[in-house]
This record gives sequence, structure tokens and C-alpha cells, in this order.
Amino acid sequence: MARSTPRFTSTDFSEAALELWTPDHISCGRGFRCERSEFGSHFAKRVPRDVQCCMCQCWIMKENDHLVGFVTLLADRLKVYGKADENNQREAQKILKPEEIKYRRFPAVKIGLLAIDERVKGMGAGTRLIEWAIDYVATQITPQIGVRYLTVDALYDVDTGYDISEFYSRLGFEYAIEDETLPPPNGFRTLFLDLKSYLDRVRFQ
Repeated sequence: MARSTPRFTSTDFSEAALELWTPDHISCGRGFRCERSEFGSHFAKRVPRDVQCCMCQCWIMKENDHLVGFVTLLADRLKVYGKADENNQREAQKILKPEEIKYRRFPAVKIGLLAIDERVKGMGAGTRLIEWAIDYVATQITPQIGVRYLTVDALYDVDTGYDISEFYSRLGFEYAIEDETLPPPNGFRTLFLDLKSYLDRVRFQ
């Protein structure tokens, strides 16, 4: 009996190419297995709906016409929280201290959905999706419109102990509320990445 061809043959996805999602990509998501099973349904139903409604854009990574992973991006804003105006200004100064900007809301792009097939875990696919998103937003979007931050609401599932925020933290994202009481009441931890700092590092390398 002939052996079936492995779904994925690569062992390193750290430099894999991404493609802008189109309806033609729906079929490549069949058989997609993610640690969070709901993301397979999201790719099949939520992504097509949200792209069609101009709620986000989606980029995918695939191999042999099989979905490796995907990321969605959408408009957002980073809000400064505080009990009083003085607190708001103090927090804003902490975020944008060099520029002395005291806004309460800052333009941002949000990572909406990010998922990889569990069979490629540890092969650089998740990191590649994030690093691609950082580079894309910083080099393609910020030169066109004001976008200072990349944000994400990282899932924190107290029932299963699932906390993806640590993954983003390792990649340079900061917690919006450093002393947040855990578990968070809404099931997510918001993190942000300063794109200007990223651009400055790239510019002066």
C-alpha cells in the first residue's frame, strides 16, 4: 500500500511567502488543524464574510495548496485609560514621551485573527506571520496614513490555561495594562507594538 504524501514537507517557515486572501483560497483551508479548533471555522466562514464586508484583509501562508496559517489586519486605535484627565495625560506621556504627545487615542492597525496549523508548530510559521505583519504595516501603510501602533487582543482562556499573550510579548509587544488583574474579565489581553521604534531601527541599521 502506497504511503500518503505528507501534508507539509518544510521544516522551516521563517521565510515563507504570504498571499492576499481571495475566495479561491477557501479550499486550501480544508483539513486545517489549529490548537484552537474554532479557527478552522473562522477561516471558512468568518474571513470570507469580513473581507467581503471590508472589515479586514487576510493574508495566508500555504504549502502544496494546504493552509499553513493566516493573519487578518483591520483598523484600530490604542486608547489610554485612566480615572482622571491627569492620569490619562500621564499614561499618554509614558507611551509617547519623546514626542511629548498627550493624546488619549492613537492610530493603530489590529491583528484580528492569527492561526497556524498545529502540525507546523515550532517551525517558525507563527513568528513569520507576525514579523510579516509588522513589516507590512510599517512599510506599506504608515507611509500612506497615520498609524503609530500595531495592536492585538491576545486570547486568554482561563478554562484551558491558554495564554497567547506571552508569544506576542516575546516578539516585542508591550501589555497595554501592565498590572492587569488576571484572568482578564473579557478573556483577552491587549498588547501593542510601537511601529516608529521599529522603523527607526530599520532606518538606522
